[in-house]
Amino acid sequence: MSASGYPLYVVAIDFGTTYSGYAFAFRGTFLKDGEKDINEIHAVPWNAGELMSDKTPTTLLLDADKNFVCFGYEAENTYSKLPEEEKKKYFYFRRFKMMLYDKEGHLKITRNSKLKDMTDKEMLAIDVFTHSIKYLRGHFLDNFERRNLNTAISEERDITWVITVPAIWDEPAKQFMEEAAVKAGISKANLLICLEPEAAAIYCKCLPIEKAGDCLSAMQPGRRFIVLDAGGGTIDMAIQEVTDDGKLQEIDRAQGGDWGGIYVDAQFKEMLEKIVSKPAFDAFRLQNTGDYLDLFRFFERKKRQKTSSKKVHMHVPQSFLNISDEDIGTLTKIKGLGESVTWKRDTIFINLKKYEEFFNHVIDKIVLKVREMLQSETALGTDVILMVGGFSECDLLQRRIKESFPACKVVIPPECGLAVLKGAVIYGFDPKMISARVVKYTYGVGINNLFIEGTHPQSKRTVINGKAYCKDMFDIHVQKGDTVHIDETTDKTYYPLYDDQTAVNFRVFTCTHRDPMYTDDEGCKEIGSLTVPMPDTCGGTNRMVKAKFHFGGTKITVEGIDQMSKTSVDVKIDFLEGSP
Repeated sequence: MSASGYPLYVVAIDFGTTYSGYAFAFRGTFLKDGEKDINEIHAVPWNAGELMSDKTPTTLLLDADKNFVCFGYEAENTYSKLPEEEKKKYFYFRRFKMMLYDKEGHLKITRNSKLKDMTDKEMLAIDVFTHSIKYLRGHFLDNFERRNLNTAISEERDITWVITVPAIWDEPAKQFMEEAAVKAGISKANLLICLEPEAAAIYCKCLPIEKAGDCLSAMQPGRRFIVLDAGGGTIDMAIQEVTDDGKLQEIDRAQGGDWGGIYVDAQFKEMLEKIVSKPAFDAFRLQNTGDYLDLFRFFERKKRQKTSSKKVHMHVPQSFLNISDEDIGTLTKIKGLGESVTWKRDTIFINLKKYEEFFNHVIDKIVLKVREMLQSETALGTDVILMVGGFSECDLLQRRIKESFPACKVVIPPECGLAVLKGAVIYGFDPKMISARVVKYTYGVGINNLFIEGTHPQSKRTVINGKAYCKDMFDIHVQKGDTVHIDETTDKTYYPLYDDQTAVNFRVFTCTHRDPMYTDDEGCKEIGSLTVPMPDTCGGTNRMVKAKFHFGGTKITVEGIDQMSKTSVDVKIDFLEGSP
């Protein structure tokens, strides 16, 4: 850490569903005369064979003993070349981030969550994420060492690491990523979690005039805009406002869902399975993994291209055409797809209407959610939609958003696929660029209040020190939907129940509802506890102890303070189920 308080280096890791990567910047070149130069943020290129890519596939290969082998393009290529029997011994995880969601699209993460690899072998999810983050961390350190042979760097002292997560992720998911990063060798003290729409907005806010284009008018003080972060797995949306001092604040809680680009791939895959049968397609996937990967790399490139003709065509590997004894064109007609899909040697032709059907089921959901957000009270005056993320490069998505919201200016910044990554680097240097966020839960502590007959249920009545109390009451500190400023605190004063009491225990709770009455109401969950020592008992039950909630960064902490001795205790809030 420099004397100015800024880290020497910031390294941001964007751990995506389909692609992952990292970017970094050096304080000495990034911050010049107090200005931020985003041209000095470097995204690492990856060798994709015929071309270089800004990111590498989120694909992990481990050996039979679950030891790391390789990641990214290298993992895909290595696995595809293994003999069939050898493949069964390895653990091969591809696009595994979305496996954390259940069939209803709900995110449910614990320390005991497991993921299945290509051949359905299971492994703890946190170990899969740890291997992946460890690789990206090591890749940066190795690159730095090779390029700066005469420069020593202390990871603990000189580097701030930033890991991006969707804003729609809940507290357990964010803690999961944090714990995986710590297991991967990143010091918790040097780690920041950055919300992806915020990172994208920061990037656009810091674009130089010559690159800013439409972003310039969107980032004027008082302007409100929707950030539409369209990734491979999730769609993340948040309404942001530029404050008078040029910072950004969230004014409506993030919304979205699992409507990313991989679900378009799934529709294309489903059509191919219908033509040749699912067992035949699975055999192709397992026996010709390299060709299977090439097929979907072709499709990925096609998704980002403009569709100006009446038919979309793309190359198909010969091994796919050979998986059935019957002619592929004949099979297509038998399955009732002859009018929308035709073949010519190793090329598939899909008419535009059929091709657009692959996209409609997710784009419809995105449009509906954007419309809901624009109709909310908090969106009043919002007339800009800022599109970022890899899926935002898709011409069909861009077109539908523009057609669906003609009253809004749709802004697509340069390098929109890297907006989150580069914005996260800027956030690492200056986290206070985000001035306020909307709270996703109601937070409070469990207390005992004097029992009121006719108001409190008898089941909650308990007698303590000769007085009747209502137990399990939820004393609210901040409510779901409230806007809290960074470094804001809320505190309340409490009193011991006994004259000779030498400590007070606080149980900390969250609730998915805004106005819980009791800590066992539906949606309430205990997330931690703390014991505050009160050694001086001379004040009896008139002694005061405070519970203070701190809202800083993307995490919330709780502190207990004995007002007499000034003893302070922090609570370790554990959102994540399962043994640490």
